[in-house]
Amino acid sequence: MPMEPKYRNELYQNYVSVQTPDWLEGGSREFAVWAGGVLKHLRGWLPADKSAKCLDLGCGSGRFLQTLRAAGYCNIHGVDLGPQAIEIARSKGLDVTHADFREYLHNSPGRFDLITAFDVIEHFAKDELLDVLRLFRDHLKPGGRLILQTPNALSPWGLSYRYHDLTHEWIFDPHCLIAALALAGFAQQQVREVPPYVHGFKSGVRWLLWKLIWGGCAVWNLAETGSTQGGIYTRNLLCISFRQDDDPR
Repeated sequence: MPMEPKYRNELYQNYVSVQTPDWLEGGSREFAVWAGGVLKHLRGWLPADKSAKCLDLGCGSGRFLQTLRAAGYCNIHGVDLGPQAIEIARSKGLDVTHADFREYLHNSPGRFDLITAFDVIEHFAKDELLDVLRLFRDHLKPGGRLILQTPNALSPWGLSYRYHDLTHEWIFDPHCLIAALALAGFAQQQVREVPPYVHGFKSGVRWLLWKLIWGGCAVWNLAETGSTQGGIYTRNLLCISFRQDDDPR
């Protein structure tokens, strides 16, 4: 495996204190809202079997693993390169490994029902990306699924997210992401937006405002190109894919 660029190592060693200090804050209410939004956005995508073998790559402070645990999943594991993030995740009683996930997967014979990678693939250059996606595919069981979240280049704020993190190398629009996954041996991709999660009056108002903004973006695209360009305009997008040689139905 090629040596990591120096800037990546330096930032990952201090990722929480420099990039995501909010991981050190927040209580049970904030987590409940965050987890509720994630489960809403992933509706129908998580395995029905709560004993499914789940791996979260780039797990950070473990919020998604916490969400899976709270939802009843019992066979969950995470991997992250940042020592600060791993310390937080372990303090929550989560089963996590401190490692570069590429190294972890290369050294692991295990295969998984679900692999998730939230805000991960944008950290790799184009000449690394297909190898990373193929590594994901090779560690899925027959019928297994990959769920990704990544910044959305189609969003009006895509450029801001592109440069929000020093280690971001690339961002995707839905078409580009689906093409990359197809090249890596995935099929049956489905892409979703990540809109505001309604959990009260204020968030309901935000959702209504977002729908108005969505309509403006759709009209802009229709006027210029004759198409809504997929209609995914949120700052992040979600995508689910299955191995090309498997039929998950």
